[in-house]
Amino acid sequence: MANCKDCKFRSPLFDKLTDEELEIINASKTTYSVPKGTSISKIGDPIHEFVYLVQGMVKLQKINKDGRAQIVSIARPLDFVGLLSVFSDQTYQYSITTLVDSTFCKIDLTVMRKVASQNGQFALDILKYISKVSDEIIRHTYAINSKNLRGRIAMILLDFANKHFMSDTYTLPVSRKELAELIDMTPENVIRILSEFRRDGLVNVKGKHIEILDRKLLEKIRDLG
Repeated sequence: MANCKDCKFRSPLFDKLTDEELEIINASKTTYSVPKGTSISKIGDPIHEFVYLVQGMVKLQKINKDGRAQIVSIARPLDFVGLLSVFSDQTYQYSITTLVDSTFCKIDLTVMRKVASQNGQFALDILKYISKVSDEIIRHTYAINSKNLRGRIAMILLDFANKHFMSDTYTLPVSRKELAELIDMTPENVIRILSEFRRDGLVNVKGKHIEILDRKLLEKIRDLG
């Protein structure tokens, strides 16, 4: 992986850092690649690093009081996937697992905290980033809770198309069970609604392969659901 100063995958969060600060971070950086299904952290694991997703996709998952799993969010490339817990807890409050083959950079937490304490603009940008991520999770949760089953499926299919793949044809990176955990449904309902959408000509579904056939109607179902 290239030096942080010249890396094309560098987060915009680092734009306010000096060359010297970038060198300090680069010296503490570890880059590695892992296959799909790899556990990056588990609930209760101690936090020692900033985890930065260079390429790939991961899920952030919590376990509810009743023992039911819920996917809090799906992180995309150039996201700091562990940032929500870094400044508020000593341990992770959710698990992080790769959904596809992924590449990460890990930066020593002590180093990042030191740089943040010395560079006020960088510290402010971190706070803005955390606030933005928190707002996105709240908006997603509110949107899910305000929709019926068909609206939820329409929303998530369009989210994958618009936010993750930038295409109306893609391969779902999650199972039907994980899809249910993401939108607070049962796997049985997910399967039923997908079958209805396929029967109605909204989407073509073959295993995990998704092709959106009628985007306007799917958007209408999402918006009115």
